Amino acid sequence: MHLLLFILYAFLLGWILLRRPFFKDLRPGLLIAFFLLKVGVGCLHNLLAYKYYPQHGDIWRFFQDSFTTRHGLSMGLSWFWARNSYLIHPVYWPHNIIEWMHILFNFLSFDNLYINTLFFSFLTIGGNVALFRVFYEKFGRDALCGLCVLLLPSVLFWTSCIHTEGIIYAMLGWLFYGLHRALSKGWTARLIIQPLLLTGLIIVLRPAFAIGLLPALLIWLGGEMHMRRITFFVGLGAFILLIVGLNRYRPDVLNSIPRTLSVRQQEYQHLEGNSRIPLPVLEPSWNSLRNILPDALFNGFFQPLPGTGGQKIYRAFSLELMVIGLIIGFSFVIFVVNGIRGHQPYHSFHYPRFFAAACLVLAFLGILLIGCIIPFVGAIVRYRSIFLPLLLPPYLGTLHDYPVYKRLNNRLIRHIFK
Repeated sequence: MHLLLFILYAFLLGWILLRRPFFKDLRPGLLIAFFLLKVGVGCLHNLLAYKYYPQHGDIWRFFQDSFTTRHGLSMGLSWFWARNSYLIHPVYWPHNIIEWMHILFNFLSFDNLYINTLFFSFLTIGGNVALFRVFYEKFGRDALCGLCVLLLPSVLFWTSCIHTEGIIYAMLGWLFYGLHRALSKGWTARLIIQPLLLTGLIIVLRPAFAIGLLPALLIWLGGEMHMRRITFFVGLGAFILLIVGLNRYRPDVLNSIPRTLSVRQQEYQHLEGNSRIPLPVLEPSWNSLRNILPDALFNGFFQPLPGTGGQKIYRAFSLELMVIGLIIGFSFVIFVVNGIRGHQPYHSFHYPRFFAAACLVLAFLGILLIGCIIPFVGAIVRYRSIFLPLLLPPYLGTLHDYPVYKRLNNRLIRHIFK
C-alpha cells in the first residue's frame, strides 16, 4: 500500500511542480529528474541511517518521537502541555519543527518516513532552485556555478532528507533570491520584509549561523548598493569604538561569545559516537579560542581524511573535499598567472566580487565554527554540507571565459533551459 501511495504522490507532486510559474523556463524532464534525484537520495539516506547509524540516527528518532507527541496530543491539550511545557524554550525549536512536520506528513503518508521524505523534497526544491538561479545569474549565466549548489554530494545527501539542514538551505536560497531580485530590480515592501523574516528564521533554527550570515549580508548589500567610502569608514570606526568600549566597560558582553561556544562544545564532547576525532577543550576565554583555531581549521576544512576508516560513506565526502581543493588550487594558479601576464581574466561578464566575498565569508566562518565545537566526523560532514556549495562557485567562476569551460557551460545551458 505504501509503495502505491508513494508512486501516486510522486506523480501528483511532479505534476504540480511543472505548473508552478517559478519553474516555467526549465526543461520539464530535467526538473522532474532533479526532483526524483532529491527524493531518491533522501530515501537512500533514510535506509543507510537505519542500517548503520547508532540508534538509526536523528532522522528515525524524530520520526519515532512524532508518534509519542501525537499520542500526547490525543490525550488533550492540557494533559500534553502539563508534561511538555519545556518545549517552548528556543533550544527545542529545531527539534519541534522537524517533529511537527512529521506529525502533519503522517496524516497523508499513513506513518511512512519515505513518503514524508517525498513531501519534504517537494517543499524544499523551490529554495534549492532559487539558489541555483542566483549563482547562475551572478556569475554571468554560469550553469556550472549554479549546479554546484544543487549537486554536490554532501548537499544532496544532507539536505534531501528531513533534517534541519534541508530547511535552512531552502530558506537560504529564498533569502539570496529575494536580495538578488531587490538589488537588480529595486526594493519593495515585500522584498524588504521577506529577507528580514528569512534571516530571522534561519538564526532561530541555528543561532550560530548569525556569526557568518550577518557579516556576509553586510558585505554583499553594502558593496552592491555602492556604499560610499566615508560611510564605510565611519561605520567601521563606530564598530571599533563599540568593541573597545565593551572591552573596557562591559567585558562580559564580549566574553559571552567564547563562553557560548565553550558550552556548545561541552555538549558535543559528552556525546558518544564512532567518528570521534581529537579536539582540544575550549575554555570560555578568547585565549582558548585563539589556541584552538589550528585544530578547528584542520577539522572543519579537511576532515574526513582519506583512508582514516569510519563509515564507508565518508570516503565519498573525503573525495569531494579533494576535488574541491583541486578546483580551488587550479583557479588560484590561473588567477596568479593572469595577474603576472597582465591579462584581464573576465572578458564576458563583471565578476561579482562583493557577492563572492560574502559567500566566502559565510562559508569560512561557518566551517571554522563547526571545527571549533564538533569532535565527530559525521556531524562535521553534516553541518558543513550547507557551507561547501558557497565555497566553490567564487573560485569556479574565475574560469568562466576559458574555452573548454565555456563550451561545457553553453551545452549545459541548452539542456537546462527551454
